[in-house]
Amino acid sequence: MRDLGDAGQFTGEVTFHAADPDKPNVLRYREEGFLTRTDGKRFDGYREYDFVLHEDPAAIELLFRDPLSFGNRYVMLHFGEDATDGLCARDIHPCGEDFYHHCMIWQNDNHFETKIKITGPKKDHLLHSIYRRRQGA
Repeated sequence: MRDLGDAGQFTGEVTFHAADPDKPNVLRYREEGFLTRTDGKRFDGYREYDFVLHEDPAAIELLFRDPLSFGNRYVMLHFGEDATDGLCARDIHPCGEDFYHHCMIWQNDNHFETKIKITGPKKDHLLHSIYRRRQGA
């Protein structure tokens, strides 16, 4: 579930799978679901990234998979900071004059969250996503 503030909520499922057998450190991320706007209108949607797992230093690099930005880096989430509510990895993505302050927080093996504070002249809101492993998965 992703809270989009005044825009509504996105609810769906996320899958991770190996992107390429020759690259064991790359996971394909795909989210699919529905955006429900505050006016009640509902739209289906999806997003994909490649998660590149780095060991030294420990980090997760997210690469865009959409046609416009394919293969470009979104963020390089560096570890080492403990948040009050779990292990946190952070980075900032500039997008035109706006900035996406991305924080990924691991609660445990079955639960992580992202908090993306978007600031700038065109945007000012928080995207808060909660990810929970399906029971039995």
